[in-house]
Amino acid sequence: MGRRSQVRSGTVGGCLFNGCLTVLGGLLLVVTVTWIWLATEPARDESTARDDLRAQVDARRGELDREAADGELSDADIARIFPAARAGAGAVGVTRSGAAVTVVAGLIGHGPPRTFIFVTERTVPGCYAFDVPVMGGEGARTAVRDLPQEKCRAAAPTASPRPTVSPGASRTVRLR
Repeated sequence: MGRRSQVRSGTVGGCLFNGCLTVLGGLLLVVTVTWIWLATEPARDESTARDDLRAQVDARRGELDREAADGELSDADIARIFPAARAGAGAVGVTRSGAAVTVVAGLIGHGPPRTFIFVTERTVPGCYAFDVPVMGGEGARTAVRDLPQEKCRAAAPTASPRPTVSPGASRTVRLR
């Protein structure tokens, strides 16, 4: 029976064997981390797009509060606050009942653009109803309700981009 050769630590063969294992272990770690990072990227992009959508809703609420603070909210003001976006419908409906105004608008949240192989961007649509209160005091704020996306699609016009809110309209409702 022959003698088995062993790779012993401290010899040239042992150092080569240990070095190869170390390099292979490092490469396995790099591949695993990269795979996890790429697999979770769509969720991170969608989260960023949802944050952008929330920021847009808060900004529009603030603009409506500022415009209605003097007691007037015209169709031109609403058209300026809710312009039609690339994929968003903008303001798709304005309902005036007495002194209250409800604006239904479709907004789009944008995630970070990616340029790996193709240029892509994650977008998240949202449909909201903005209920502008009668301004009786400084504590009154516009209430925002989340609506199903079908409400904005059904109300969105097909031939003309925005027939319900025309920028040149001079119809004004006094809120006080």
